[in-house]
Amino acid sequence: MSAQPELWRVSTPEGIFEADLETLKQWILEGCVLATDKVTKGNQSWIEAGRVPKLKGAFNGEVTPTPPPTTNSFETPVDSSSAFTNPPSSTTWVEPAKSNTAVCQNHPDADPEYVCRQCGAVFCRQCPKFVSGKVPVCPSCGDLCHELRVVAEKTARAELQSSGFGAEDFIRAIRYPLNHKGALLTGALIYGLLLLAGFRGSVVGGVLLFGCISHVITQVAWGRLNRSFMPDFSSFSIVDDFVMPIVLGLGVMIVSWGPLIVLVFALIFGVISSSGPHSSSFVADHVAQSSGPSSEDLDVLTDPDADPAKLAEANKKLQETRPGAQLAIEAEQSQRRANDPAGPIRDLLPYLGAALSMVFLLLLFVAWGVFYYPMALTVAGYTQSFGSVINPLVGLDTIRRMGTTYFKAFAMVIVVQIVALVVGVIVALVTSPFTLPFMGNLIGSFINATFTFYFNLVVACILGLSLFKCADRLDIATD
Repeated sequence: MSAQPELWRVSTPEGIFEADLETLKQWILEGCVLATDKVTKGNQSWIEAGRVPKLKGAFNGEVTPTPPPTTNSFETPVDSSSAFTNPPSSTTWVEPAKSNTAVCQNHPDADPEYVCRQCGAVFCRQCPKFVSGKVPVCPSCGDLCHELRVVAEKTARAELQSSGFGAEDFIRAIRYPLNHKGALLTGALIYGLLLLAGFRGSVVGGVLLFGCISHVITQVAWGRLNRSFMPDFSSFSIVDDFVMPIVLGLGVMIVSWGPLIVLVFALIFGVISSSGPHSSSFVADHVAQSSGPSSEDLDVLTDPDADPAKLAEANKKLQETRPGAQLAIEAEQSQRRANDPAGPIRDLLPYLGAALSMVFLLLLFVAWGVFYYPMALTVAGYTQSFGSVINPLVGLDTIRRMGTTYFKAFAMVIVVQIVALVVGVIVALVTSPFTLPFMGNLIGSFINATFTFYFNLVVACILGLSLFKCADRLDIATD
């Protein structure tokens, strides 16, 4: 008589199950049992599975899974009231043959709902054996079955990820907000109303919009293309749902538009402060000129035996203090500059050089903001880290690894922003007759806010799809 295999019990969030050692190792390899789940054998105490010497090899991937026997390897759970509601996803999927995906293997007239992860057979709801009434098991080989819908979605995501980034993704991004019409209308309504509520409302609206953008980028980058773009407010957190979007939004503004903002402020305050020294120097010169000859000059003028040269110099200073003398000197200098053809150009050269330098810096910083802003949003979306957002080296390295994919996404973002600008102008012109005194064009502002919400979601989806297509190069763990 063959010895009975030793039975282990494993406690997971779905319930407590019994299995032999080989089956337990297979569950570990397939991701059904985690290192933090508790296991026990016999009368021994419960211990984390990752600390069991016999199971460490399975967690390290050193054990090759062996197919279970054709008989049901599952034992009846100790806790029969709980089981795997949704079987955990396997790390290795066996795509069923295309000829078997349309019908059940045993009941051709029934709709297929399950597929065996080992042999790839497809079954209807009545065919698999169910452990504790929940966990489907293949009637042919005894291995776990997965929902056919989940397998099909995973296969479709794999095909989508392996395809190139192009026009189809642009169309997919345009349709993405429209796939969740209820969330789109609710979000746009809330955002539009917040923008009409003054400065504080605009701040909260900006937080909501950026939270949705970040949520979309993250979800789409992970391959969750069917998830809604509205955050889950059922478990609202001040830090995660309010503070973090503000911090990340500030980081995006700092790293993309910060240089331009600093330059503009420097120019404004530089012009204001430059008037001070100029005025003070003019006053000093005027005081110096109007103060007249010094005491030494007066001694020379009153000395009958004074040196003629010193006397002439003192007389000259005395003449300059008379009314109209300074005007005459300035008129003479102006006449001299007017007679000099190169004079005006020579006077303008310093100002022209400074103006050209400022214009070059302005254009450079504007170009940086336009180019890097989408990448700043991308980094904020998939890292959720303020330090990574404000570090341009992270974004530049991401651009390097994404290659041409980012530049395609950047071109799509520019197209969406241009369309958004055109739509905004059209809405403003059409609704201009509804402008109210002291209140402005409320109808136009609300409609523009709605379109702004939609177009920003499209931009977020484009960036998320570009990350999803480059997940292998960016080490992003997709579903």
